[in-house]
Order: sequence, then structure tokens, then C-alpha cells
Amino acid sequence: MGEFQEKNKVLVGLISTGSTVELFTPYYDMAGYRRVDFEFAGLVKRDAAGASGATDFQQFTIRAMQASNSTGGGASAMASATAFVGKDSATGISTAMKCREGLINFGTMDKATDLTISVGTAAYQTSSAATTANRFVVKEASLAATVAAQAFVTMFNAATNNTSTAITANWYAATFAAGEPWVRILPKDPDGTHLLTLGSTGSSMVGLGGVFQAHIGIDRQFMGDSKTHLAIGVKSTEHANPFTVTVIREADSGPVQSVTMNKSMNSSTSK
Repeated sequence: MGEFQEKNKVLVGLISTGSTVELFTPYYDMAGYRRVDFEFAGLVKRDAAGASGATDFQQFTIRAMQASNSTGGGASAMASATAFVGKDSATGISTAMKCREGLINFGTMDKATDLTISVGTAAYQTSSAATTANRFVVKEASLAATVAAQAFVTMFNAATNNTSTAITANWYAATFAAGEPWVRILPKDPDGTHLLTLGSTGSSMVGLGGVFQAHIGIDRQFMGDSKTHLAIGVKSTEHANPFTVTVIREADSGPVQSVTMNKSMNSSTSK
């Protein structure tokens, strides 16, 4: 840890509950630094009922900005230093979004209306038959959201009901706290490279989201001749989704101030 502190300065650049209007980190002076890395982590977590959780695009757009001073004088975007992560279609999340944790929010289930949720290449449906492969039980005319969430987790984690070996080999499901209708789809290997795709029939009975990470790294030598400071801007496309930005600057040589925050990332995008 000491060697890392000597070579790098790490700061929390931005913590936000989210905004559809672009928010910016401070502009960081690159004098004495060889490189800066912006590490982004954002959460898309929409309720099934009343928030169009299954049908909205809910994507973060992230871009690097360079300026001639700490107040953003002469700021301009760096076209090649951008990232886009989040729920990128009306029905779910594609592998291009590099999702490593998916979220499913259940509303009240209706036995008369079939709901399909896709994880990877496997499709899971509501059904009155608990033992049917890739189906989770809905026994009543309507089923409470929390009961549906637990039924999905039980089905997903049971090899006898979830027959998609490509999914069961790499992913597992878990509920949040008792009484919450949220399901997490998590990697069995947190350091692995498998990426999650998530989708639905677009029903109002379910909302989809996930935890998304992105990385933008810039060497000082690629900044404009008159540019001395760097920042990134972040916004959401549909709703205000919470996010954090961690800033790591690598010194040219010699010690800099101690690390004030160290945030681990399981995966990232390189844009």
C-alpha cells in the first residue's frame, strides 16, 4: 500500500444521487502527473410499478474534458475518451454494457399473464407448475412481489429447475433484505470475465437494472498543447441514477499525498 501511495494520488471526484443534466468532477491539474484514471460506478435500480422499469432506456454517458485551468477555462471534450454503460434497450441490458451484477424488481404477479425474464441465453417464465424447468411458480390469481422474488431465486439456484448449464456455471441469484422484492444476479467468480445480459417481455410486473462500471484512462501526452487540467462529465439518459467517480493520478516521480480512498472495481470498460 505504501508504494501505491507514493506513486498515486487517489481522490473521490464525485458522489451523486444522479442527474439527467451533465455533472462534472473538479478539473484536476496534471502538472507533475503522467496519467489520470477515472473509475466510474453507477446503479440502475428502477421499481417495476409506476416507474417504467422494464421499458425505459437508463444509460450513463461519461466523457473526459480537458481545460486550460482549474475552473474549466477553454474546456473541450476528448472525443476518444468516452464510455456508455447501463440499460441500453427497452427490454434489457446487452453484453456491450459489460454488466457484472444484474437487478430484477418484481411487482405483483398475475397468473393469467405470462412473464418472461431472460438471463444470458436462457428464458425463465412464470408458471403454476413449480417443477417445470426454467419456470418459477405463480400459484394464485395474484402473487405478492416478495413471494415472486423468492420463488425466482429458488428456481434459478436449483439445478433441477434451472437447466441452463451455461448460466448455472457462472451466475447465481440472491434476494436483498427480507421484505424487499429485489433479486440480484451475481457472478460466481467475482474476478471472472463473464458478462451478463438481462431482458424481459417488457411487462409492468418487472423492472430491470444493474451495477455498471467504466474506466477512462488518459496519458498527459495526449492532452492538447494548451490544456493542463482534466475532468469527466456524467449524466443519465432517462432518470437520475446514483453514481460515484474515483480519480487516480499517477505521479511522474517522487511521493505525492496519501491515498484518501481506494475503491476496488471487478470490471471496467476501456474507452
